[in-house]
Amino acid sequence: MTTVAEFAVVVVASYLIGSIPNGFIAGRLLRGIDIRDYGSGSTGATNALRVLGRGPFLVVMVGDALKGYVPAMAAYYLFDSHDHQVAAGIAAVLGHDFPIYIGFHGGRGVATSFGVYAAMALPVFFGLVAVGLFIALALRYVSVMSIVTVPLGAGVFLLLAILQVDADFNYTKTIFGAFATTFVLMTHLPNIRRLIKGTEPKIGDQPRPRARTTT
Repeated sequence: MTTVAEFAVVVVASYLIGSIPNGFIAGRLLRGIDIRDYGSGSTGATNALRVLGRGPFLVVMVGDALKGYVPAMAAYYLFDSHDHQVAAGIAAVLGHDFPIYIGFHGGRGVATSFGVYAAMALPVFFGLVAVGLFIALALRYVSVMSIVTVPLGAGVFLLLAILQVDADFNYTKTIFGAFATTFVLMTHLPNIRRLIKGTEPKIGDQPRPRARTTT
């Protein structure tokens, strides 16, 4: 198999795995609803928490993280290449955010990005989880946790590459960090505006039905 064919297989397979809409499935199975009609309109774990509760939230969060972890880990072990791993991670996040199975309207990529981080550097992943839990518990804003931890992971990857503490930490991995940071900040622009205005919902606030247009 040529390198181009390998990348094509990795990207397509990772995108299809990333497209599995765990939050949407949970909403249909548990409440018979489209979770995108409530709260933020996202299929991600945060909206699952607001709409479905803590149990479904944990299931959706782990499932979304695995959508990043499994493709990124498999790509590395199958091809022994960080390039393939980064391609898998980016494709999985794009699948989560633009899932082909439900009309390309999905989540925001935070848990899936965390899964990719775990595949690339498990100690960094655990450190980010600790920071994220502290922010979520102290401030009760999941959005703040998201827009802080994902860029923080990218910064740690860049620092490790600069310091060259290990051959496994190279600049290739920083490509995913830069992508994940850009993508998370872009998808959280409405949250950032609400945070500035003081209208961003906190953990525990009740979700409201929302009007969702389809094309």
